[in-house]
Amino acid sequence: MELLVVVLNRVEFLTDLLDEFTEEGLSGATVIDSAGMGHILADHVPFFSMFAEIDDPTKNHSKTIFTVVDCCDKRERAIRAVEKAVGDIDKPDTAIIFTVPVSFVKGIIKKEKGEK
Repeated sequence: MELLVVVLNRVEFLTDLLDEFTEEGLSGATVIDSAGMGHILADHVPFFSMFAEIDDPTKNHSKTIFTVVDCCDKRERAIRAVEKAVGDIDKPDTAIIFTVPVSFVKGIIKKEKGEK
């Protein structure tokens, strides 16, 4: 299993992304508010303000989505869902996806029909 993390900079696509997760059979995600380091530093260190788009408050915030997925299949479904909702994530300020191996999980993880 893997912890799949999506940092969504284009927060206006959050509902679309979660809808796509549902369409792909992904559930149990947690969504938190987040902000990039540059925007936080811009508030406290004047030098960094020239790098942050502080004139647009929607650019200061992002949503971080966490979910535990089975390797490979569900990871690919999640990537497909993000790209369908947001578009090309290789473009700046869209989203980033990464996974981290999970060695232990305890609690309710909803399994699809037919999964063991």
